[in-house]
Amino acid sequence: MTGLAARVTDWAGFRRPRLVILSFAVPILILKLIFAATTYGTNDIFHWGDFSQGVRSAGPVGIYGLTFAGSFYNHPPLIGYFLWLVNGIGDLGIPYRFTIRAVASLADVASALVLFELLRSRRSLAVATTAAVLLAISPVLVVISGFHGNTDPVFALLTLLSAYLLVDRRNPAVSGIAIALAVGIKIIPFVVIPALLIYAVRQSRRSAAGFIAGFAVTFAVTWGPALFGQFRAVRLDVIGYGGLGYSWWGVMQFGHWLGDPAWVAVVAGPGRTVLVGICALVPAVAVWRRPGVILPAVAWSLIVFLALATAFGTQYLVWPLAACYLISVSLATVYSFSAGLILVDIYTRWSGGLPWYRASASEFTGAEKLLLLVPWTTLVLIAVQASRVIFERKVSSAARRADRRAATPKATVRSVAAAAQRSGRTVPVASDEVLERKPHAAQDE
Repeated sequence: MTGLAARVTDWAGFRRPRLVILSFAVPILILKLIFAATTYGTNDIFHWGDFSQGVRSAGPVGIYGLTFAGSFYNHPPLIGYFLWLVNGIGDLGIPYRFTIRAVASLADVASALVLFELLRSRRSLAVATTAAVLLAISPVLVVISGFHGNTDPVFALLTLLSAYLLVDRRNPAVSGIAIALAVGIKIIPFVVIPALLIYAVRQSRRSAAGFIAGFAVTFAVTWGPALFGQFRAVRLDVIGYGGLGYSWWGVMQFGHWLGDPAWVAVVAGPGRTVLVGICALVPAVAVWRRPGVILPAVAWSLIVFLALATAFGTQYLVWPLAACYLISVSLATVYSFSAGLILVDIYTRWSGGLPWYRASASEFTGAEKLLLLVPWTTLVLIAVQASRVIFERKVSSAARRADRRAATPKATVRSVAAAAQRSGRTVPVASDEVLERKPHAAQDE
């Protein structure tokens, strides 16, 4: 069966659950677009207005040399080109406030579909569909994508897509392109690159070369002009950005409650580099030991990164959301809806009550800081579960087979099938895609 025929068969076979997902995702998308069209948004929307004008006057690279009142431009270089496109759409009469939030909202729909593709060969079809639906209707995404206005949902999609393209589609070059685009939007996905690279290396030299080439070319095109022309500003304001003000989240908030002992400054300062290193290297080591745990390892990076974050903004809650569903559907749902309900309360206060139109961010109240412990604690529990998966000592025979096959190049898998067919033996799979996917089924159960 040819690759094209296999994909057509695959689409027909899973058409119904995809339609179920879209039947939930599209109405929520419409709700988000209504929010985007009828509200102003938050402080971030105000800053996006400044930044879009900065790109209009100085260009996608020259914007790093501008000074803005009340803020500074701390976005990776791809955002400059995105704002150039936003300005072009604005010239047609569509406000930038709508465009930025519409793009994030569309990314949420795509994330739900990619999550389904990742889960359907690793969980039951019902669980995969349920997880995708729950992600599509997440109140966190409704608030952040539809009202708040930022690009976090877009990099979250590209990170998930990169893993899917590498692991399930066996397309390392395009996977490298996707993750390079992700770090061009926010630098957070850098923590998952080591695990993805190690997985590509364990597959084959050709796979590693494809991933590196896809990433390197895309990175050079998107980051190169800014690094060459505005290196100091990019280094200080983008790569070196550590957040603004107090963090009301997790470990840092515990430190504030304890009277800001010396370790708080250490963690927020030089310790931040150590935390980033942990989030990048620990999952890479796990994948080197067992390539079959690549998806839980990627999830671990994003989950632990936010759990240990030394800075916090409400939009950060999007970062690990989809990844949590790769570990535990039930705990991910608790995280999603507890965080979403708290956001509704916070944004209602910031907006001066209902209905929302324009929210002015301020320090969380004491009750809000306590309530945020619910999604943070849930995130910690998911991180613990992910740690057990990627570093479990007793590995079943099925998991070992999954690890071996996960590191088997695509061409080798297909050659085995072809040899079996030539010898007259029956190959117990319906298509090349199923042959590639089935080895992963045991790793996440």
